[in-house]
Amino acid sequence: MLVTFRVKDTTTRLHSEPAEVSALELASLMRRLHAGHADIETDSHEFSAAPLNFEVNANSLSLASFAACFDWRAEVIAIVEEAQFLGRTLRVHCPGGPSPITIMVSEHIAFARDILLPSELAAKVVRALGQGSGPEGEIPLDALRALLSDHHTAEAFRSAQIETVFESLSILACTDCGEQFPTMEWAS
Repeated sequence: MLVTFRVKDTTTRLHSEPAEVSALELASLMRRLHAGHADIETDSHEFSAAPLNFEVNANSLSLASFAACFDWRAEVIAIVEEAQFLGRTLRVHCPGGPSPITIMVSEHIAFARDILLPSELAAKVVRALGQGSGPEGEIPLDALRALLSDHHTAEAFRSAQIETVFESLSILACTDCGEQFPTMEWAS
């Protein structure tokens, strides 16, 4: 099983509200995303060619391209613009049944790449960070940065023979998220 280490922000107040989108608008968006070779992160149960639940970097297309997919609707443009400004992903969500398809600003920071590790290696990383050994957790990015600058933490990573993960986490911890207050979370 893989554990994902990801940067997210759940504390910054968003100014946009989720908006409903039609199936035709979603199809138009998917055509543009596929034509632009955008990296679409689908939920595990989705088919990647035509997903209903996925995330995509808001900067993978221009604002005008997104707007054209949604017939220049102001509420959707506001969502895309806010996601682009904050460096977030866009979340398209459809719970199924008669529920509407919605688009919203995701909590995931798009310019901080995810780190995927096998569960045994992830457990070593969590222990080296002094965060227990649970399969899920989170730490503020500022606290992670401070931990990684401590020589005791570096020594814990060396002792566990996972120095390359230390380097990857150091890069992740130095992600400039502007005035947001992100955390790094890990979960399977």
